[in-house]
Amino acid sequence: MHFTQAIVRPKQLAKELGVSTVTLWNWRRTGYLPEPIQLGPRFVGWNKDVINEWLVNR
Repeated sequence: MHFTQAIVRPKQLAKELGVSTVTLWNWRRTGYLPEPIQLGPRFVGWNKDVINEWLVNR
């Protein structure tokens, strides 16, 4: 099995955006940030392409 899409974890995304992880979850809750992908019971992340598109369109 080969995966081609990169997944950005919350801690990494917060660091790249210069915000806290609490801010990320608040943005998600209010609909400002796209929904993450649930990859396991305690494993979530965002598709890097989705985040890049969100950054261009915001």
